[in-house]
Amino acid sequence: MRTTPPLTSRLSRTRVLAASAALGLTLGLGACTVGEGNDDESGSTPTATASESTDPVESADPGSAPPSTAVEQLVLTAEDAPEVGLQPVPADEIAGGMDALGAFTSDVRVEPERCADISKDGMGAQSEPGAMAIQAGQVGETSIAVAVTRVTDGLSERVRQVEDCPVMTVAFPLQGEEMVTETQNSLLEIDAPEGVEDFAVVVQDNSMDMMGQTIRTSNVMITGVVRGLGISVTAAGTDGPVSDEARNTAVQLFAAQAEKVRNA
Repeated sequence: MRTTPPLTSRLSRTRVLAASAALGLTLGLGACTVGEGNDDESGSTPTATASESTDPVESADPGSAPPSTAVEQLVLTAEDAPEVGLQPVPADEIAGGMDALGAFTSDVRVEPERCADISKDGMGAQSEPGAMAIQAGQVGETSIAVAVTRVTDGLSERVRQVEDCPVMTVAFPLQGEEMVTETQNSLLEIDAPEGVEDFAVVVQDNSMDMMGQTIRTSNVMITGVVRGLGISVTAAGTDGPVSDEARNTAVQLFAAQAEKVRNA
């Protein structure tokens, strides 16, 4: 297990939590972004994580086998999407965030309990060299994260998870107190881009009472599998619902990411 200084650990965990639900760890973790905020003085934005197995999904079509290109070269960059200002998230930050998240999840309680399934093996798999690449950007006040991963098994369960867990209560520690968040999950009906399997668009709305005020956040999580690789785009809003502009940008980025992997 890696060791990280307390501040670095918190920053990494915050970035991971911003879109941790996106690639199949658990829907419950997305609610924990309430109150976390982005403490990073460098101005970097919250980012995504991923799923459950080190083995990529093999397509039945040999022509759709996973590309051998490194995931860092497959993920969208600022050149592909200059309007979002994408920047790469360093591999050591991904690994540190996974370690911090692994410790944090032991204190998270989710009701119904069936919605709290977390694969710690998956967390370890995501931190392995070459397993995942993340680029982070921003649209207005909404943080955007784009990820490509070789860890894909949880993605096929995304729709079932949402259907089984439309409403959840999530309790987690924050600054020495236990915070309780009510989370509503729903599916957004959007046609899958060409070549995308296990496609899902999840809207997650969270609300929590803190010091007499109701705090509302929202995540839009778009996931799928292209040529055996998992791809995701997450829009994380910290002040009410994700805007239509940010949601539409996320949809466009996902289509661009799918095309980039498809053509690799």
